[in-house]
Formats: sequence, C-alpha cells, structure tokens
Amino acid sequence: MQAVIKPTPAPGFTLADVPEPVPGEGELLLRVAAASVCGTDVHLYDWNPWAAARVHPPRVIGHEICGEVVARGPLTDFRGHRVAVESHIVCGHCPSCLRGDFHVCTNTRILGVDVDGGFTELVVVPEANVFAVDDDTSSEVAAALEPFGNAVHACSYGDLEGRTVAVFGCGPIGCAAIAIARADGAASVIAIDRNRYRLELAERMGAAHLVIADDGVEASVRAAAAGAEIDCALEMSGAPSAVVAATRLVRPGGWISLLGIGDEPTTFDLSNDVVMKGLSLHGVVGRRIPQTWARTMEYVRSGAIDAAAVITHHFAMSEIERVIELIKSGQCGKVSLHPG
Repeated sequence: MQAVIKPTPAPGFTLADVPEPVPGEGELLLRVAAASVCGTDVHLYDWNPWAAARVHPPRVIGHEICGEVVARGPLTDFRGHRVAVESHIVCGHCPSCLRGDFHVCTNTRILGVDVDGGFTELVVVPEANVFAVDDDTSSEVAAALEPFGNAVHACSYGDLEGRTVAVFGCGPIGCAAIAIARADGAASVIAIDRNRYRLELAERMGAAHLVIADDGVEASVRAAAAGAEIDCALEMSGAPSAVVAATRLVRPGGWISLLGIGDEPTTFDLSNDVVMKGLSLHGVVGRRIPQTWARTMEYVRSGAIDAAAVITHHFAMSEIERVIELIKSGQCGKVSLHPG
C-alpha cells in the first residue's frame, strides 16, 4: 500500500509503498476514511529542530485520522465502526497516568511522529485510542476532532459565559476555539491574526471583532473591546509578541490558555503583568483523555458548533506537496486528505 513518509532525516515527504500493518493484542487495524494535516506535519516536512530531535525516519506521517475498523486484536467491540483517533499513545503506568493526567504522560508516543501514522490506506492504533463516531458525523469532521479537542481543552479553564475573550492566532485550532467560546455564551470574541484570510474565517466562526496583529495590536484590541475588560485570552499562535500582549491585556484575576508553540523563547513582565494582576496561566497540551473527547463530540453531535466550516480544502494524500505549499501560504483553514 502507499503512504506519505518521511524517508530520511532531511526536508520533504515521499509517497512510497509500505507493508500493510498487522494489529497485535489491544490494537485495531483501521482503513483510513479521511485524515487532516496539522502544523506539526509541516514541521516534519521542513525538518525543523524539534522534528530532527524527535523523529527517527523512515516514518509514516499523519496523526489526525478517521477510519473504519477492519481487523483487530482480541476482545474489541469496535469492528465495523467508524472511529476518530486520539493521537497520543500513553503508557498507563507513569505517575501522571496513575493520577489520571494522561494528557501529560511522560512516556507519550505520538502517531505519525514516534510510531507510524495515518497518511496511508491502513493504520494500526491502540483500541484505547479510538472513539466511535455516529452516522451524522462526516469522516472529514471526525478526523478533525483531534485538533478540535485541543481547542476544547484550551477553553476549559474558566467560565466563558458572558465573558470577553481574545483569541490570538486564527489557524484551525484558533477558529475552533472561537466557535466554542461562542457556543459557551461568550459575550464577545476578538480575533487577532496577521493573516486576513484567517481573520475572515474567524469571523465566519463567530468572532465579533477582527484585529490585525501589528505593532499597535494592544490598542486595537482595547478599542475592539469598547470599554469592556478582557476576561481571558486563548493564545494559539506561539508568537512571543502575542504572549506578551495577552498578559498585558487580560484583566486582573483573568486567565490565559497557552497552546501555541513558537520557535523562540518568550520574555514577559512576570511581576507586573502576571503576579501583581493575579493572572492564571494554563499550559495546554493535547486533550484530557477521555474527558475532552466526550465534550468535543457533544459539541459536534448537538450542532452547537459547525466543525465542517473550518475545513476549507480537500486533497488526495498523493498531493501532499501541494497541501504543504497551501498551508504555508496561510490561505486555508483545515485541509482534509483522502487516500489516493
């Protein structure tokens, strides 16, 4: 079968023939129905320092997956189901796992990074990592539930009802967070990004105000708030300037979720902009398992959010080079892939 692989420790991906995987005990074999592309996949393509330190080629890429269960190890209840996949494979026995904090397992392995992933026809995943999806949820949306879960997790650290929320970074996860904040009753959502395409997508997802991230961003956000306090910020960009702006803009006693990962360290005024304001900073990694998944799927099932609206483009996996180029251009939301 064909798969998108990282063949060598160098930039680029290759479409290549790979052996069909065989599920072992506690594992499922999925026929991939749809996948989607993450910023992490772009890092792997570019072979940035994080990828070079983490990945050992050759590796089948892809961790946002929906598939149908076609074979199994023993004792599964999922045969014939379409399932969405949690990409973080946890050990179950480290102190974090024993506390129930699976999302910060110290031995986490990631599909498409540490083990072979789903940009292919067939993929093996642990049975513990799948969640059955209903007939009303498309395979494209089901594949995107994993990154949507990041947004749900980021939004879970405080009450958003009646609040003014600033979202820094309007890529797919930022736009998902905007939809979640509105579904949770936020009074106003202010979207901040350098990219006008993504700001337009943020508006479609429910942002009330759009702000260009330039040197005057703090004044622009305050103007958009029209005298209201900024109760919380959801930082999805990883840009140091955005983190600094968030700590300055959020009201005393407010909170910030930090999900974006940048390439440079961030320096901010800890004493005056965090400690003396009583801000709460929350580092957000992955999804709480299984709590975030249950909440994410309920948002989609109930119609509270339109997850499909974030998916703007569809390609065959064989077109991965075009997909990477498109994502780098910034002129897209979530990109969906299909085998072929």
